[in-house]
Amino acid sequence: MKKILSIGLAVIFLVSFAVVAIAAEEMFSLKGPVVSVDAKAKTVTVHSVEGVSTATDNRWKGNVIFTTNDMTKIMMGKEKKALSDLKAGQELTVKFHEREGKSIAVEIMIMSGKKASGY
Repeated sequence: MKKILSIGLAVIFLVSFAVVAIAAEEMFSLKGPVVSVDAKAKTVTVHSVEGVSTATDNRWKGNVIFTTNDMTKIMMGKEKKALSDLKAGQELTVKFHEREGKSIAVEIMIMSGKKASGY
């Protein structure tokens, strides 16, 4: 019985450690207009002029491709939107993290129908 309890506690510890590690991924945010949307690949390309000032190398400048998934939250104000609602020129704020060299969008906020001028 003690062995089963010990194994159970070890499993709980490992699972909780994994959850904390995932939650601790560094989050970034950038703003810019939509350049393109690829529904098949589930990606959105955003043109970032400023990049991410909190990143040590500020590598997210120019056209940045964000991968989306079923967990990506796309919103315009309080209204939930879908990837298909994104159109070229719309101003976005994207919250994301980096995993295996890809920028993974966690949240995409459409800025109230504003369109960028000349990106």
